Amino acid sequence: MKLLDRYIAMTVIKAILLTLLGLTLLAFVLTFIEQVEDVGKGEYRLLDAMMVAFSTTPRFVYEAFPVSALIGALLGLGSLASHGELVAIRAAGQSLRHVLWAVMKGGLALMLLVVVIGDLIAPAAEQYGQRLRLEKQHEQVTFSSRNGFWAKDGETIVNIKRVSADNRLGNVTIYQFGEESRLEQVTRAKRGDYDNNRWLLGQVRQSAISEQGIVTEKLAGLPWESVVSPAMLSVAVVKPFMLPMWQLYEYVQIMKANNQDATGYEVAFWTKLATPLATIVMLILSVPFVMGNLRTISAGQRVFTGALLGTVFYLIGRGFSFLVVVYELPPVLVALLPVVIGVLVFGYFLRQENIQHRSG
Repeated sequence: MKLLDRYIAMTVIKAILLTLLGLTLLAFVLTFIEQVEDVGKGEYRLLDAMMVAFSTTPRFVYEAFPVSALIGALLGLGSLASHGELVAIRAAGQSLRHVLWAVMKGGLALMLLVVVIGDLIAPAAEQYGQRLRLEKQHEQVTFSSRNGFWAKDGETIVNIKRVSADNRLGNVTIYQFGEESRLEQVTRAKRGDYDNNRWLLGQVRQSAISEQGIVTEKLAGLPWESVVSPAMLSVAVVKPFMLPMWQLYEYVQIMKANNQDATGYEVAFWTKLATPLATIVMLILSVPFVMGNLRTISAGQRVFTGALLGTVFYLIGRGFSFLVVVYELPPVLVALLPVVIGVLVFGYFLRQENIQHRSG
C-alpha cells in the first residue's frame, strides 16, 4: 500500500473505531439500565445485570458497524478536508476513485474483524448472557446442548429435545429420583403444550422402576406441573440472531425440508449477509459526500448531510426486513435492495463529479 493510501486508510480506521466505540458504549448503558430494572429478582444482582448487558455488545458492534463506517469515514475525510489535505491530494492529480480505494482498504480491514466478531463471538456471548439472566432470576440450574435443554426441578431432571418459538415441546423426557438418588420413574412424551399455566404432555410413555421390575404405561395425555416455564425455556429456543451465518443456512435447509416456515431464519441469514455489503455501500457513499466540489459548501455541512442520509438509508434497509416478513417477499431483497440503491446513488455522485471536473 502506498504511503498516501496508508495515511488515508489509517485516518479513516481511527475515526471509524472512535465512532463505533461511542455507539457501543451508548448501547451498553441503555441495555444496562434496562437490566437494572430486574435486579432483585431471585439471585439477579447488579453485577449480573452488567454481565448480561456486556454480553449483547458484540452483536451490537456487528449491527452498528455499517453506520459507524459511514460516520467514521465522513469524519476522517472531513478532517482531511478541513486541513486542506484533500485539496492537495486532488491537486496532485489523484482521482476520486483513488481516494475511494484507499478508504475501502481501511474499512474492509475492519469489516473482516467485525464479521468474525458477529459470527463467532456474538452468538456465544448472547447465549451466555441469556442463560445467566435466566438462571439467576429463576434460581434454577439449566443447560442447553446438542442433546437439547436440561433443567433440574427438585428431585426431577428434565430433558427437552426441541423447543419452538410458540412454546411447543418435542421429545420430552422426565427423570424422577427418590431416596438415595435412585431412579424411580421415567416419563417420555412426544410433544408438550403450555395451556392455563401448566404443561399438557401428549403421546406419553411412563415407566415406573422398582426392585420388582419395570412397569410401562401408555397415556394419550398427561398434565405436567413443573417450574420449567416458557420464560425458562427461552434459553433453549434457537433465536435467529444468535446463530452464525453458516448455521442459519443449515437451519433454513432443514426447516424447508420438513415443510416448516423458515422466513425468520432466512431474513436473519440475508440480514447478516447484508451487513458487510451495507458496509461497502456506506464506505462508497462517504467519498463523494466529502470530496465533491470542496468550495461549494463547508466540509462540516457535507459530513452532517452525508451522515444523516446514510443513517436513514441504513435504517430503511433494516426496516425493509420486517416488510419481507409481513408481505412474504423474497428474503434476498434484504441484502440486494441496499446494495442496488447504494450503487445508484454512488453512480449519480460519480457522474456529477465528472461533469464538474470537465466544466472546471
